[in-house]
Amino acid sequence: MKTWHYLKDSAIDAFIRRIQRLSIGWKIFFSFLFLFLVIVLSINLLILNYQKKSLRSQIDSNVLVTLENLSKEVIDNLIFFDPLAIDEKISLAMNNPGMEYIMLIDKNGRVVGHSNKRYLGTYVNLDYNKWQKIDPDEILHINLPIVLGDIYFGILKAGISENKIAQYIDETVRSLKNYIYVLSSLTFLMTVILSFMLSRTLTKPLQKLKNKMLSIQTDKLELCENPMNVLCKDVFKCGKTDCPAYGRERCWLIKEAKENCRECHSMDCKDCYVYRISCGDEIGYLIETFNEMILKLKASLEELDRATKEKLRLEKSSAMAEMAMTVAHEIKNPLNSIKASTSYLKANFQGEVLREFLTIIDKETERLNELITSFLSYARPVPLKYERGNINNTLRDVLKLVETEIKDGKKLLYTDFDVAIPDFYFDHHQLKQAALNLLVNAIDATKEGDTISIRTERTNGKVKITIKDTGFGIPSEFMDKIFEPFFTTKTTGSGLGLACVERIITDHEGTISVRSKESEGTEFIIELPLKER
Repeated sequence: MKTWHYLKDSAIDAFIRRIQRLSIGWKIFFSFLFLFLVIVLSINLLILNYQKKSLRSQIDSNVLVTLENLSKEVIDNLIFFDPLAIDEKISLAMNNPGMEYIMLIDKNGRVVGHSNKRYLGTYVNLDYNKWQKIDPDEILHINLPIVLGDIYFGILKAGISENKIAQYIDETVRSLKNYIYVLSSLTFLMTVILSFMLSRTLTKPLQKLKNKMLSIQTDKLELCENPMNVLCKDVFKCGKTDCPAYGRERCWLIKEAKENCRECHSMDCKDCYVYRISCGDEIGYLIETFNEMILKLKASLEELDRATKEKLRLEKSSAMAEMAMTVAHEIKNPLNSIKASTSYLKANFQGEVLREFLTIIDKETERLNELITSFLSYARPVPLKYERGNINNTLRDVLKLVETEIKDGKKLLYTDFDVAIPDFYFDHHQLKQAALNLLVNAIDATKEGDTISIRTERTNGKVKITIKDTGFGIPSEFMDKIFEPFFTTKTTGSGLGLACVERIITDHEGTISVRSKESEGTEFIIELPLKER
């Protein structure tokens, strides 16, 4: 017994595990089929049972009514003794389903009418009581006295076969049963088709979502397609082309559009009608939640990548700066000694050749000193000294330093200063140094007839400074390296100019970007915050 229960439980567990391993599509498909079979079988059984009960009730009622009427109709035939009429009435009554026999007995006990003619003329015991009883052969015997007032004329006896009634009912509902079977088969076929289509409809977007999730493992951060997506401009018939969400999919993932909805409509994007109809059902909500996660993951990875690159750049810059400071200190003292010795020789010894070579040594020593000063300036930056001032005036002061060199080189200089820029706090000296470095690079990168332009404007609470030239441009392979310390394409120079510019702008909590194309020129764009204090 225990073994049987164990085998039974094991079989059930195995069956459940098999069901659990099925895909959602097949689970939905089989669930609909199982539900259909249960409903159809239940309805069919209810219909057939109701029909059988209804027929049985109708038969029982008809039989009793027929016998009651017959017991009244035969009184005249008994009085005037009309055996033909009695036989006709009994024959008609025998047409009721389940009738086994009908006999009519007069008051003397003689059988004057019977469904079986051989019993005519025989005598039976009279029992004027009304009764019903069932024998072992499942035949219901009914005894009905035939009376008129207080006068007894005889007895009507009848036998009703339960088996014949059941057989009659089965034969009657057979056609109904066949009709139900045909209809159920057609409905089952339609249910199979619809269940399969529905399961495909539900699982297709889930399969897409699964594929996109698998692609994450291969570093492909792609959005999952959602055919239900709609544009808010189409839903609301909106013509505001200046709206951040105009003509763009998934406006609820656009930062500016979300802020605009909160300000203008006091509504969160997730409560918006566009979001609800774009999602559609729970699977759509799942897809859009996945897409939002992908975008956030992309942004986080990009931010992590920028932070990692910035960290590496700072570490490299710090290492180089430390090395530069150490080397500069080690070289500065011997250079001072060389410069002092050169001055002494110039003052105490005569000779054209000697003076010429001493002058060369003196100039090169001076150049090395300037280079070392640049190294020290980069390695040990001076803290910012914020002062309120006008950025346009500061840039004009820088232009005075290079204006003559630009004119001598027969190059064109254009300026476009936005007078609406208010005074704000910045380090005048260091921003001058940054602008000067960029202008010197522009001068070096241009030839006769080229143009150098400097422009300022106020945008989104910031100051935008653009320094542009139409010179040689920067090769594309060098674009990622131009802000690295000690990187230079010139035969002379320390390679610290642009690195210092980037550090100065970053210290001001600003940004600097560059656009360049070979033979077309270079454009540096600086954005600085308008600091009030």
